[in-house]
Amino acid sequence: MSEVWGLPEKAYRVLQAAAIEAQGRTGTYVTMTPVMNRANLSDLEEFRSIAGYLEWKGWIAEADPEYGIFVLTPEGLDEATI
Repeated sequence: MSEVWGLPEKAYRVLQAAAIEAQGRTGTYVTMTPVMNRANLSDLEEFRSIAGYLEWKGWIAEADPEYGIFVLTPEGLDEATI
C-alpha cells in the first residue's frame, strides 16, 4: 500500500474514534459513519484507505469489504490508548 500523506496521524484519529465508539471494549462492532464523524473525516475513500492500513497493522478485524463495520483488536485498543 502506498503511503498517504498524513496517514499515521489520521489513522491514529480513526483508531481513537473506533475505541470511543466501542466504549473501550475489544470485539465490539463499530460502524463507519460514527467513527468518521468522531475522526472528523468526510472522504469515504480516504477512510477506506485508512481502515485498510489499520487492518494491515492488525488493529482492526472482522471488517466487511467496504469497512462499514469492523471490530477493534486488543492490539488496536492498546495502540489507541497510548
